[in-house]
Amino acid sequence: MNRVELRDALIASLVIATMATLVVTIFSLIGQESGEWNLFASLSIGIQAGVFTFVIVLFLTLLRLRYISTNPTNKEDKEETRRFLIGLCQKVLMSTTEGLAHQWIPENKIQIIRGVITLNLIGLSPEIAVSMVQSLVDNRTRLGRLRLVIGSEDSWEIEVSTPNIRPAVLQRLKINAERAQWQIIQSKSTVVLRPTGTPPTRGKVLLRLALYGPIIVPSMFFAFRDLAGTEGEVAGGTFGILMGVLLTALMASHRDRTG
Repeated sequence: MNRVELRDALIASLVIATMATLVVTIFSLIGQESGEWNLFASLSIGIQAGVFTFVIVLFLTLLRLRYISTNPTNKEDKEETRRFLIGLCQKVLMSTTEGLAHQWIPENKIQIIRGVITLNLIGLSPEIAVSMVQSLVDNRTRLGRLRLVIGSEDSWEIEVSTPNIRPAVLQRLKINAERAQWQIIQSKSTVVLRPTGTPPTRGKVLLRLALYGPIIVPSMFFAFRDLAGTEGEVAGGTFGILMGVLLTALMASHRDRTG
């Protein structure tokens, strides 16, 4: 586990903990008796809930990251995919006269960064970059999540993309992404190709509902009912049930996005 992964885990845990603190504080204020608002008492309860949430989320996140970083199968699969991509890109380069004389070296441009295979296309001409993207689509069954570095308007770090390949690559991806079952997530200088995932079977959905529902829904009901206080216990309990059902449905319909 590297420093970047630890930082991401801390940030994610802090964001979720902050949300929990605000929600619990607000419901604690709502549940107080009329005319007896005590902001400090409600804030204290909210902070306690936030700290508890932070510790639990951070622990689970670090546990998951440790599993991913130490799982030999995971490492071998990604390294094998990286070698496959290197061969694929070399084949594309060798298929054109321009590519044969190109300084773009696949071994240096294809890396595993923060657990995601990253393909840096900067330095290629738009034609060759589009050909490589098309090769990725044609070999989708061998690939999972990918990150493509395609540059911003002018540059990516210290490298300059001349001419700019971003429009050509994005256009090709938008044409083929749905067929390849990839979701396009754009950022300033990169685009992540995230598998749309395989929806769970009806049996798996029913199993998840049976496992999660009896635990989550009552827990949310009692938690929000108690937070709402005596005057708002009906509204709080109803809201808790709705949130519990929603959370259970989301967990039951979770897609497998590993492929």
